[in-house]
Amino acid sequence: MSHDWIDQGLRHMREREDQLRQATARRLHHAAVIKEKGADLMRQLVVGVGAAVNEYKQRAPKGAEEIEFEALPREGFVVTRTGLPRVVLECRPGYETHLLYCNRTRTDDHESAPHELVFNLSMTVDDSDTIRLSEETRAFPTLNEVVEFLLKPVLFPTLEQDA
Repeated sequence: MSHDWIDQGLRHMREREDQLRQATARRLHHAAVIKEKGADLMRQLVVGVGAAVNEYKQRAPKGAEEIEFEALPREGFVVTRTGLPRVVLECRPGYETHLLYCNRTRTDDHESAPHELVFNLSMTVDDSDTIRLSEETRAFPTLNEVVEFLLKPVLFPTLEQDA
């Protein structure tokens, strides 16, 4: 007497083991891609952020000198708005964790306490081995969109407050 449910259960176990093996291989491949290409992506992001800050300084009618950009070692960067509201954005990559760690601090006036927002952008790898950055459910197709997402609250802090 054969029990079909046993065969079915064994088949499901093999399928599940195959799925786990494939998922592990995919994770290892993604980690290798990020290890190989992640620093290049971050260097491009640092260049893009620096270029956007320079463009802002050239085009802004007043107060452009209030924005400072500093490239940090190991593909990180800091952008500081020195006037009020004061905003500091610092981002550093974590290649092992596949994250871009970001910290944005805003101080509205000399009497108020700073408001800190800590957030991460995830490094994901698509089927063509391209690394993209995403924030929670929002994926950024281009680095320009990442630059805009990161810099808008720094360059235009009153727009964010009014929204």
